[in-house]
Amino acid sequence: MKKLITRTITGIVLVLFILTAIIASQYSFVLLLLLILIGGLIEFANLYRQSDIQPNHWLIYGISFFLFGTSFFVAKGIIGPKYFLGLFPLLLVIMSAELYRKKPRPMENIAVTIFSIVYLAIPIALINFLVFPEILPGHLYTPKLLIALFVLIWTHDSGAYLFGVSMGKHRLFERISPKKSWEGAIGGTLTAIVAAAIIAKYIPEIKLTHWIAISILAVISSTFGDLTESMFKRYFQIKDSGHILPGHGGILDRFDSILFAVPIVVLYLKIFIE
Repeated sequence: MKKLITRTITGIVLVLFILTAIIASQYSFVLLLLLILIGGLIEFANLYRQSDIQPNHWLIYGISFFLFGTSFFVAKGIIGPKYFLGLFPLLLVIMSAELYRKKPRPMENIAVTIFSIVYLAIPIALINFLVFPEILPGHLYTPKLLIALFVLIWTHDSGAYLFGVSMGKHRLFERISPKKSWEGAIGGTLTAIVAAAIIAKYIPEIKLTHWIAISILAVISSTFGDLTESMFKRYFQIKDSGHILPGHGGILDRFDSILFAVPIVVLYLKIFIE
């Protein structure tokens, strides 16, 4: 009971903190994302602390900040998308730098360095395109699409939990997450679609059919994000990725869903709406 109370209080405080930071200004939004990015990178690095695999942490942070900054200024309309091409030489630098590190298992070091950037930095950088959407003129800071995505994911998680606890009998992916059920997944999807219908009334720039499609894509991608992070924890034999959030674990535990959902939703917006 005590653990449930702690988890509930932490969850409420976290949601209020996230919403306040996003709504307040673009500067508090940037600070929030940088905190999530740094915290996530630290937790991911800690997974390999007891391993003989040694990714290049300096390059991980440097390239991650480059990606985030470039994405912010591109989304804001200050610079053009061509600056993203700078990422490709940086990936070559990762491989070249390994020549001078003289660490064991260079192939694994390179692979984990690149994967850290792909898994964490790219999705968080792409969030900038949700708060500077092209469906609104002038590249103005408008966080309502990002808030809508959070609402869809939170609604799905709540619906999946309620339906799973009350009706769950058939395991969704027992090998990775024994508690998830098909009943919970279907119930969570339905609640997310209902939430999408409500959101469509407040963000009419996007049609209801698109919101339903976005909700389904967000549900599917966020579920795979959650399962993927569970797979990592099983591999490293840990319960939580960190302990910064009492009752919830770490940054990766709380934002694993959004890491998969953001690239899919941004891609959908760019192809079908913007």
